[in-house]
Amino acid sequence: MKQIIFLILVLTILSCENKKQNSLSSNSNDENALTIEDTLSPEKIENTNPSNSINKVAINYNKNKDLLDIILLLPDSAFPSWEWTLNDRMKWYNEIKENDYYVDDNPDYFNQSYFEPNKAGFTVVDGFWSINIYKTVENSFIVITNDIVGGGNFLNIYEVKSNTITKQLDEKSIFSDYIKQLKKKENTENCYEIFEELNDPIFEIDLTNKNKVEIESSWYLTKKEYEKCLIGNAIIYIFNPNTKMFEIEKIYWKTKKKE
Repeated sequence: MKQIIFLILVLTILSCENKKQNSLSSNSNDENALTIEDTLSPEKIENTNPSNSINKVAINYNKNKDLLDIILLLPDSAFPSWEWTLNDRMKWYNEIKENDYYVDDNPDYFNQSYFEPNKAGFTVVDGFWSINIYKTVENSFIVITNDIVGGGNFLNIYEVKSNTITKQLDEKSIFSDYIKQLKKKENTENCYEIFEELNDPIFEIDLTNKNKVEIESSWYLTKKEYEKCLIGNAIIYIFNPNTKMFEIEKIYWKTKKKE
C-alpha cells in the first residue's frame, strides 16, 4: 500500500514539473516574438524613411504653386552670386509636388528662411537670396529676385504670364528712378557734389512687406548733413496692380547710426 502511495506522489510531482517547464517555454517564445515584432514595426525604424529626416522642410505644394512654378522659369542670371541649376530646381520642385516637403541634404549651403505664397527667402553660404511676386489685374505677376552679397542688392525684375516670362524690367522704370526722387527740385545750386555721392552709396531694399517695398540709403545719408539737397533718405512704395508699377507712398528721413 505504501509503495502505491509513493508511486502516485512521484507521478504527480513529475506532472507538475512538465507543466511548469511548458509554461516557461511558452512565455519565453511570446517574449521573443514580441521583440521581433517590435523591431520590425515601422515605429521602431528611425531615419530609414526621408519623411523622418531632421532636414525635412515642409512646403504645401497647392498653396504655393504659383511661386514654385515661377522659380522654375527663372534664368540662370537670377542667381548672380551662386548656382541653382534648372535641373536641381526641377528635382526640388518635383519632391515638393509629390510629398509637400523636400529634404535639405546640404543646409549649410542652402537653407530656407521662409516660404509663403507671395515670397520666399534662402540663406546661401554667407549671402541671402529672395523672390517676391505681385499679382496684376491682367493675371500676370511682377517678379523681383534679390541677391544680397556683401551688403549689395542685385535685383532682377520680370513679368510672368501663363507660365512664361514675357519681359524683363529694370529698377529705374518700376521704381520711378528712386535716386532722382530723393533730390530736391529747387535751390540746388550747391548740391552737385552731394548728388554725385548718390551714385555710390549702397541702397538697402526691404521686400518683406506683402505689397510694399522700402528703399533706404546707406547709413551716412543723414538728415543733418544732407537735408539742404535731399528731401529724404528712404522711400516707401506700394504696388499698383493696375499699372504694374510701384508708386510712392512717402519719402521721409529715416534715423541712421550717425545720428
